[in-house]
Amino acid sequence: MAKKILNFLLVGATAFSLSFCASSETKEQPAPEPQAQTNANDSSAASSRSIDLGSPEGIANTFNDKIKDFRYPDGITRPGFSYKKADVSAGDFSEWSKANVAVLKDALGKLPDSWVLQITGHTDQVGPEEAEGDKKGNVFYGDIRAKAVKQALVKQGIPANRIVTKSAGSSSPVSGLEAKDPKNRRVTFSFVAGTASAPPAQPEAQQQQPSSNPPQQQ
Repeated sequence: MAKKILNFLLVGATAFSLSFCASSETKEQPAPEPQAQTNANDSSAASSRSIDLGSPEGIANTFNDKIKDFRYPDGITRPGFSYKKADVSAGDFSEWSKANVAVLKDALGKLPDSWVLQITGHTDQVGPEEAEGDKKGNVFYGDIRAKAVKQALVKQGIPANRIVTKSAGSSSPVSGLEAKDPKNRRVTFSFVAGTASAPPAQPEAQQQQPSSNPPQQQ
């Protein structure tokens, strides 16, 4: 009887040992599959695209970068427009145009006729933005300044139909200046896509007047 018990214990111990060894073996895990890079590649390709420098957008961007600091008055020779005025001084505008108008003409010559020079008028931050009582408002003064510079540029040979004007009022002051600083009273420039107005029509040729002589009989 004791021998049977002993054999039973030996068999059980052997089975337990084999089971333990089998469970302790490390199973090799399959390597994770690399994540798809499609979206990342698409995003990278999209971000690397740039506007064709020879396209109208590319030409405009190039010239807008050149004229980003253009302003009249220049803020140095003359700080800005007089308070509530759109005074374009013949003397300092002549000097300003010598340095800047050639670039404006060059850009318009390379851009399609539908692209225009946009002149934006600015004011200081004193007074109301819109008309209020007897005050005309900053938007008004920005507008008349832009239009005054447009007329001065037309005299310099830039076609009127290639220039548009707008007013920013006091919404875009020069960074770091006080609200009433005269350097805020200026115009700035940019090239934008738009529909240029047609040039003035030429007068039609006068219709031929009928001859006063009676037609000869054949």
